[in-house]
Amino acid sequence: MTQQAQPVAGEAATPEGGRPGRQGSEARPPRRRTSNARRRRVGTTLLLATPAAYFVILFVVPLAVLVVYSFFTYQNFNFIPKFTWANYVQALTDPALRVFYFRTLRIALGVSVAVVVVSYFFSHILMYVLPGAKRILFFLVLVSLFGGYLVRIYAWRTILGRDGALNDLLIHTHVVSHPASFLLNSNFAIAVAMLNYLIPLGVLPIFSAMQNISPHLLEAAEDLGASRLRTVRTIVLPLTTRGLRAAFAFCFIATMAEWVTPQLLGGPLDQFVGNQVLYEFGETLNWPLGAAIALTLIASVVALLGILFGLLRLVTR
Repeated sequence: MTQQAQPVAGEAATPEGGRPGRQGSEARPPRRRTSNARRRRVGTTLLLATPAAYFVILFVVPLAVLVVYSFFTYQNFNFIPKFTWANYVQALTDPALRVFYFRTLRIALGVSVAVVVVSYFFSHILMYVLPGAKRILFFLVLVSLFGGYLVRIYAWRTILGRDGALNDLLIHTHVVSHPASFLLNSNFAIAVAMLNYLIPLGVLPIFSAMQNISPHLLEAAEDLGASRLRTVRTIVLPLTTRGLRAAFAFCFIATMAEWVTPQLLGGPLDQFVGNQVLYEFGETLNWPLGAAIALTLIASVVALLGILFGLLRLVTR
């Protein structure tokens, strides 16, 4: 006779002679896994809800309002909800606006390139020339960010004015015989103030990118006989491309959208596109044209950054 398996103490026998306790324990984990996955999804949704709401409220909604207003008709100091392309036609074909666009683009490109070059050399010195002092120097860069933006602008007004420190220095060194008037209320003053403001912000992403480069790569390149310039071109530059792009994009966007610095340090012929947008919204109350100019500026910045980043990718490939 075949001897039947006796149930283990503490377990109830089933008609099939199985052990329901073990089957029950094997059946519970899938439910637990489903519950854990659901909790993770809920937690992720809650974490993303705040930044998503911030993005929608402070970016998507204002941009949508600009898009709607840009197609309104402006008539008798009122904007009427009547669809028209006239605002975009004027924003793209008006000769005065074209001058604003090209002036803003020229200064933004020059300032962005200068910031990236200076920030890159400064970060390279911190990492590879003065590594022992990099913490102190980087701390000084961070300290320079604590000053207010308007305070810096008015400080430059004092330095570049006719009775400012720079004019006094030029007169005492006999470079000029009388105070130079071209220093203030000029594109030069705007560029200098923007450089002073943006260079610390350009150092941050580039220096962070350089910190991720392994020293062993540089030692291997040196052992293989690569010069310092070739090491920078073939190793350091490709591995810091993201930092370069971030620094350039930030500086370019900040300069293209600037209006405070041209208004306080520039002259009547040194205004940017942002000043014209401010004029349309605040003085003439032509919101449809102001919205069209602003959206045209945003589209041109995005297109130019895409082209420049594509060229940079080809150069560092």
